Amino acid sequence: MARLLQNPRGTKDILPDEQKYWQYIFDIVKTQMGIFGAGRIETPIFEFAETYVRSIGKGTDIIDKEMFGVRRISNFESDNSNEEDSRIMVLRPEYTAGIMRSYIQNGMDNLPQPVKLWYFGPAFRYERPQAGRYRIHNQFGVEVIGDSDSLTDVAVIFLAIETLNKIGIKNIKIDINSIGCPICRPKMRKKQIEYFQNFLPDLCPDCNRRYVENPLRIFDCKETKCQRIISGAPPIIDMLCDNCKAHFKEVLENLDSLQVNYNLNPRLVRGLDYYTRTVFEFYLNDDDRNLALLGGGRYDALAPILGGKETPAIGWSAGVERIVSVLKEKEIPVLEEQMTDICLIQIGAKAKKVAFVLMKQLVAENLRVTNILGKESLKAQLRAVGKMGARIALIVGQRETMDKTAIFKDMDTGFQETVDQNKLIEFLKKKLK
Repeated sequence: MARLLQNPRGTKDILPDEQKYWQYIFDIVKTQMGIFGAGRIETPIFEFAETYVRSIGKGTDIIDKEMFGVRRISNFESDNSNEEDSRIMVLRPEYTAGIMRSYIQNGMDNLPQPVKLWYFGPAFRYERPQAGRYRIHNQFGVEVIGDSDSLTDVAVIFLAIETLNKIGIKNIKIDINSIGCPICRPKMRKKQIEYFQNFLPDLCPDCNRRYVENPLRIFDCKETKCQRIISGAPPIIDMLCDNCKAHFKEVLENLDSLQVNYNLNPRLVRGLDYYTRTVFEFYLNDDDRNLALLGGGRYDALAPILGGKETPAIGWSAGVERIVSVLKEKEIPVLEEQMTDICLIQIGAKAKKVAFVLMKQLVAENLRVTNILGKESLKAQLRAVGKMGARIALIVGQRETMDKTAIFKDMDTGFQETVDQNKLIEFLKKKLK
């Protein structure tokens, strides 16, 4: 017997019974993004590694632990570039850098600004899988490119709140902070180096590496021993320049005017090099695990890193798998679109032939109809119709085959009526109104 094959570690099959959650989330996200005025964008699943190394920064967890599926471009096509990074391709670990690359490459800076874009799809991480963290994970999110106004920050945060609320997740805790701009950063770096140098023997190996490359990233560490040290570090918000202070003050004042509850977290940094000014994360308010559902921030410095001109931008992303787990755990009702209105039940070989002819006629009239295959008894077929959720069962047996009729059964009320097959289409259309 051949060895039983299984899916790769860190991946998950999304079975038919779970698809309703995914479709439910997608439909709500699509609607909310449409109301917001965003257009959907799809970027390639793999990109040049340089897209992420430049923008996210060497030494980050994404670059060091999550870059996945590295292949030399010579395996795909010839390339004359002399840069080592540009000859390597990786599966995308996140969306923002690729979307900004697309914005620059496709001349979207010539469109009316800001450009609002949304996405929904898979991203990849190579690090060791954990509970709820898969190597293939799905994200949805939004990017608003070309506007530096603090009101845009507020609009994007409010969109996140509304989207999660529409999905059914309403008990949300929001952490928010400002991590400044290139003008503030030298002062921040100096202060953090002065503080953390006294604790290097006690910090984890990752934080010792971050201390050299970018001490602000130490704030993103989840290790308990590092968190104790981080709690005493000088707050970033105290080192903002005047412009960043004014921007953040306006963000908070406008959130207050919308009666949005938030927690000012002076040690929230989001851990990626391209972030500037406003950063935020959303959590379940009643969850002791402190697992983020959604996170994002402003990234005004990203476009120049990728070869474009200075372009302000802000966005967020959310994890689909994590939101699905919340919907299940909290037993939040999920509305499932009914794809079939009518289901044909056939009893006997002759009835099956007649039923297929009837189904062809109904499909031609744009009626949503299917049939039950693999079950012979009336009881079993009716049970299957109930699970399917069809509103109407049409029963064709030996007598109906001879009489050229069909039995109409309303699955909600149980009402039954015999209908001439020649009048069936008109009859069904009236019933479905």
